Order: sequence, then structure tokens, then C-alpha cells
Amino acid sequence: MRNQRLIPIALGALILVSAAARQELILKESDHKKIGKQITNCIEAFDEGKGRVKAEEDLRDALAKWKKKKPFKEKDPLSATQDLGASLWYAMEYDRQKIVKGKVKEVLVPDPPFGYEVEYCIWAPSKYRAKSGPYPLILCIPDAGQRPFDHLTEDWTSSDLRSTAILAVIPMPENVDDWTVVGSRGNPGGFANLMMVFKVVTQSYAVDFDQIFIAGKGAGVAAALELAQFAPDRFAGVICRTGDAGDTSHANFRNLPVFFAGGGQNATAFADAMSEAGFAECVTHPEAQEEDILAWLTATRRVANPARVSLSPQLPFPNKAYWLEIPKSEEVEGRVIHGEIDSATNEITITAKHVSTVTIYFNDQMLDMDLPVTVICNGVRNEDIIPRNFTTMMRLIYHARNDAGRFYTASREYDIPRATEDDEEG
Repeated sequence: MRNQRLIPIALGALILVSAAARQELILKESDHKKIGKQITNCIEAFDEGKGRVKAEEDLRDALAKWKKKKPFKEKDPLSATQDLGASLWYAMEYDRQKIVKGKVKEVLVPDPPFGYEVEYCIWAPSKYRAKSGPYPLILCIPDAGQRPFDHLTEDWTSSDLRSTAILAVIPMPENVDDWTVVGSRGNPGGFANLMMVFKVVTQSYAVDFDQIFIAGKGAGVAAALELAQFAPDRFAGVICRTGDAGDTSHANFRNLPVFFAGGGQNATAFADAMSEAGFAECVTHPEAQEEDILAWLTATRRVANPARVSLSPQLPFPNKAYWLEIPKSEEVEGRVIHGEIDSATNEITITAKHVSTVTIYFNDQMLDMDLPVTVICNGVRNEDIIPRNFTTMMRLIYHARNDAGRFYTASREYDIPRATEDDEEG
């Protein structure tokens, strides 16, 4: 049985996407498929609680054979970030999934963890084939009082868009105030519903995980913006249709583009704030139609390992973004952390306020891990050799921190000394 814990979040510009991405792959598709099968075996063993040691030994042996291949020249196989990511994507075995295509289908989330029923609506292109993927995915939030089925059949009707993307409509709690809360057992929350559907769809359909978008209509616009900033590194962008932005801050949108198809004063203010901060693109297009959304979507891809990351933590989310993660703690006004990669000097610079610890995830797309890595935290230098680590890599796979386009092979925790502003505030 295919494992249900593995949640790939991003295919990353890996397969059948662009010439530049293909050039970064060292090995052949057949090599990725072989390792993907070994990863599947490891995850199933982890899930079942038996056979894990043998499965991991087999995976280690299979990866060791990569060193003998000419492109590697005896380099560490764990340095091949893109190839490892492609292998993780194949571990999902999408070509074995039985799905409905070419029609709108209402589906129940199997075994919902929060103890209440979640029924979503989904559309896959009529010519969908897993081997023809990956496909963009739009996770849609309908307007208040609108059924998911009606939203998908009435508001997403473009034949060009429907032939290009997979669309899934997220059911929202009856109380609009609950749309932007996490939720708990027996208590529906918009974020819980979103991530439950995210999980089941990305496990079943051959999704391009660097093109997963969250879209809202009407009252769903404010919800889409708020939920997207809970997990900014999971989405390629936010699509806002005929509704105004709420009071969500732009602080966690440094690398998360936004497209307003319509909108009011709040949308304009949000776009201006993103522009002034030098953050990702925020487009306001009052007359935009579905063809305009499709054009923007086609040109927009997630940056899986951005050189600059900004995180303004909240409780309970977000506490991580891309390659940065901080412990969850009490909310403090002005709590913020910024990280910047300088690949030329093999350095990462961290500046933070009201943050005492940071975990950084590493891969060879970010830095050259064969060389010493310098991490500067509020002015304090830490220089280390950070070895790639199979056990860390597998732990991140098992717990869905690794994904096919954002694949890490090491992590390290650093102390962050108090910033001058912290001292001044006592």
C-alpha cells in the first residue's frame, strides 16, 4: 500500500519544465525511478513500524552506486539536490493512482484527523496523464455561502485553464471567523481544511509543486491571503478574485507573489506595501478574467530556495519559511527574523529581534557544502564544516519537511545573541 504520510510540497523545476532545470539534473529518469522506489519502501516501513533498518540500508546501497556514475566523479550522492528531489517525486507513484478526470467530482477526505467530515470538489484536465505532468494546482476558497461544487462549476469555466491546471475547492467552516484559524479536533478551521485537501490531492495527482496556488473569491480573498502566509513556502502565489484584502500584513510575502483580479482599497494598499518593501510581484488588475489569471499563473513559479527570507512569526503559525525555522513561543510585538545567502562567500547572515534560536536547513543548491560554511547571527560568526547526513535527510522526508523541490540534507541549530534593540527594550 502506498504510504500516506509522504507529502511532497514542491517538484521544484525538475521534470519536463524548463531547459535550465533539466540541465541541473545529473542522472537519467530511470535512476530517479529506482531511488524513488527505495524511498517509497523506506516510508512504508517507517509508517508500519517495521523493516525500516533494512529499507534504509538498501537505499544507502543504491545511492552509493551513484558515485560510480561518470557525472559524479566520486562526489557525495547527497550533493545532487535536484536528482534527490526528482527521486522523491517518483516515490509518489502517481502513475498507479486511479483518479477521475474531465469532470467535477465531490470527494470526502479519507480518515480526517480532526474528527469531522471534509468534502471538497476537484477537477483534473480531461487529457490528464500522470506521465504528461507535472500539472499546476489551484486550491480555491469560495465566497461566503457558496458551495464548493457551485464555485468550481460557475467561477472556473475557462477551457484553457481547465485543460492546463488541476483545481480543488476547499470547504470552509460555516462561521467566516473560523476561516483563518487552524482548527482542532471537532472544531473546523480553515487552515486545517486547506492542508487536509492539500495532502490528499498532492498524494493522488501528478502536481507541479512549484506551481501550487491558493485562490480566494469574495470573502475568500482575505482568507487566502491569511492562510498563505501561515505556510508561505508551500505556495507559488496567491490569486485574489473580486474581493478585497483583509488586514493580513505583507511581512511574510517576501517571496510570495500575489495577483488581484479586482479588489478594493485594501488590495491597493497591500500591493503598495509589497512594492515599497521590495518584495515579490503584486499585481492589481481590476478587469482581469480567467485568461489573465492563466497567463500570470503560467509565468509564476515558487522560488524553493530563495537567497533572502523574511519571517514575522505568529502563533501557532508561521514559525518557519523555506530554509529557516524558529521555535514556537509567545507572541512578542516586533519579533522578526531575516536570512540572506551569499553563495559567493558561502555565508548565511541572520538578523533577528526577539528570537534566540534558529534552525537552518542546508543543501548544495544554497551553498557549497564541501567547503566551510559561515553563519553570522546578529554579528556573531560561526564557521563550520556541515556534513551532509543521510539520517537527517530521511528524518526530513518522513516528517514531510523535505519535498521534491526543496530538499535538504543537513540542518543545524544556532544561538542568536540579543539584538541591540532587544537590550534597549529590557
